[in-house]
Amino acid sequence: MSHITRVKTSLTDAEVLKEALQKAGYHVEEKGMIFGGYRRHKGVRVDILAEKTGERIGFKRTGAPDSTYEIVADWGIQKRSRKDITEEICQGYSREKVMKLAAMKGYCVMENRQNQKGRIEMVLRKVA
Repeated sequence: MSHITRVKTSLTDAEVLKEALQKAGYHVEEKGMIFGGYRRHKGVRVDILAEKTGERIGFKRTGAPDSTYEIVADWGIQKRSRKDITEEICQGYSREKVMKLAAMKGYCVMENRQNQKGRIEMVLRKVA
């Protein structure tokens, strides 16, 4: 039997999160519902809804408007594992957040790649 589960994250920036989701191939919407449980009749409202083939996940603030997001999903019906999905999203979010902050502080991204172990490698240079 499947059911809705919440996964804590350290994600806080809605715009960066939406950008990372879109770059990962998700269709992103403001507000939505995640359904789960027996016959999918139980639902949880989410602030951000992300969908792509075989996956439907939501993001809900844990409290105040500047608090972190938790990932909300019925993991039993997802095409990939919870670990794979959360790692992809968190890594994409981190990449987008670094690029946003680098630009704000006057840095230029010289290299942006993923190594053989799946880790992000970036080279930044301060623009004079």
